[in-house]
Amino acid sequence: MDGNKNILGGVRAFSPLLQAYEAGYSKEEIKAGILESLEPEFENPEILDRYGIDLWAVESVNVTKVRINGWSSDLYDKSIEVRRSLLASNKNTCAEICSQWEEQIGKALTFYWNAVRFEHHKGNLPIDEYAYELFRNIGALIEGTLQVYLKELLHIASCAQGESTSYSEVSSLSLGNVVNKLSEKLGDSDIFTLNPWGVPLNQWRNIAQHFSIDTKDSTITCTYGAKNQHFIRLERKELMEVARSVFTLYSAIRTSQTIFFLDNADSLISHCKGSKRKDVDEQFQFCVGAASQGFEVIDLKVSDEKAYAQFSDATDEDSLERALHASQFVYQLWEVTRSSVVVIKYDTKSGKKSLVTTAKSEDCEKVYSGEESFAYLSKVVDFETEQKT
Repeated sequence: MDGNKNILGGVRAFSPLLQAYEAGYSKEEIKAGILESLEPEFENPEILDRYGIDLWAVESVNVTKVRINGWSSDLYDKSIEVRRSLLASNKNTCAEICSQWEEQIGKALTFYWNAVRFEHHKGNLPIDEYAYELFRNIGALIEGTLQVYLKELLHIASCAQGESTSYSEVSSLSLGNVVNKLSEKLGDSDIFTLNPWGVPLNQWRNIAQHFSIDTKDSTITCTYGAKNQHFIRLERKELMEVARSVFTLYSAIRTSQTIFFLDNADSLISHCKGSKRKDVDEQFQFCVGAASQGFEVIDLKVSDEKAYAQFSDATDEDSLERALHASQFVYQLWEVTRSSVVVIKYDTKSGKKSLVTTAKSEDCEKVYSGEESFAYLSKVVDFETEQKT
């Protein structure tokens, strides 16, 4: 149950859709705004019609945050351009390299989402615990997730510039070497240096990895450098700014890779097949998908015998149409859980009206196999209405 509470709590932090519905925007207004913001980022904007608003809402926010900062916007542009350069000159090689890193990136993202789901507020922690927790987050993000993206990008950049290198050669490089080589490939020796502190990304990882920190009163002192040691002193708020800068750097690299993949899906699909996500990742995406339609999943229980999700409407609508729309998620819930029985309980925003939809696995299986159409479920699921006075 605790894991599912973390899933539900993480959806609001991950997706802006619930807040948009609560602010009174319609689904059509939200979608139009999202697509308008993303279209300039694509060479093949028609691809925007292929995927749902739940995906594009997240990427729209990511792109907007990256574009606010000139440094991260430049890093995003350089990263995506080097990918496009290799794709244009040698599509097959580009797709092969992307496929070679696909599994490792999938694992890296699992580490990232685990961290997101278990994140907690740190504001009230004493200074020593605060420093420990933030550096733990910084180190995990760089070492567990960002490093893999940087190595993939270095592999692509090297081949784009005519160098012959292999996955194993790039994979074995230290983070320091990756940062130095990739900085050179992107034409900016300071592009992975976090300012105003003037400390390179790999040194922040080293500080975090070795916990080379000391705290006294309100000051956090960090030590880095194997031969020539350097010291940097940070106040509490400054360390949070460091963490935000590391995340912004990660977001620029990851978002450029995601937009590139989506933009060029047809060219890359011959080699990139995707990877199976963990059950908890599938459940998280189910909750985000519900949010894309204005439904907040406020309870989620999953076992082999039964999967139960409770929806609360984020809109002020109070209609049978909304209730029936929510009931259609019973099939998606079965897809991500494969439980014997799946139940969706829909509540209006006021909580006064409810619709409980129950479906059996054998009926969902008939739709999944193509034996029956999706409309078949409306004939066999059980509907039960509830009304409070």
